[in-house]
Amino acid sequence: MSEPSPFPPNFSIATPHLKIHPFDPSNPAHCTFLVELWNTEDFISSCGKTGINTLAKASEFLQRRAIADYVRNGFGMFLLSRQSDMKLIGTVSLTKGAPPDPHYLAPDVGFSILPEENGKGYATEAAVGLLKYAKAQLGIDAVFGFCSAENKRSCRVLEKIGLEFRGVKCLKVFGGQQSAVYASPEMSPDLGVYGLEE
Repeated sequence: MSEPSPFPPNFSIATPHLKIHPFDPSNPAHCTFLVELWNTEDFISSCGKTGINTLAKASEFLQRRAIADYVRNGFGMFLLSRQSDMKLIGTVSLTKGAPPDPHYLAPDVGFSILPEENGKGYATEAAVGLLKYAKAQLGIDAVFGFCSAENKRSCRVLEKIGLEFRGVKCLKVFGGQQSAVYASPEMSPDLGVYGLEE
């Protein structure tokens, strides 16, 4: 039996130009957008193919992963819409795995914007807005940021939102693949205390 979202109806986090709101697996517009975003060349080149290429697969994924994250953690992957015209333009996320899967003790922030909406500061604004909410409402101070060291655009966003570069490491959450690691400035120099070990 599927779990309902823990967020109240019409819940959203507002930033100057954006609305951050939960995914609804039963909303065809949300599922259609996820399929569109995750099958752009831009997304595939940075994150790989997900196999989410139909509305049914998107709905199943959102119920199994997004809603489960909301219920377990109070956060997860959120939709982004532009306040001026309510167009869906991307996603912003704060995610944290759970045993027995590979996981770390601090969540990591992520973002993905439609190619035609890149370069407008939306990823930075959305990430700042979500992290402010997480700190004020959930008490979350320690946050990771992960991306390919070659993905200079994502590296710049992680730096703009105040995370510090902590080196390139092989991460168990990505199957041992190398990733640039960013962390909140107040986090320990020894990231092993958060379960991040090579």
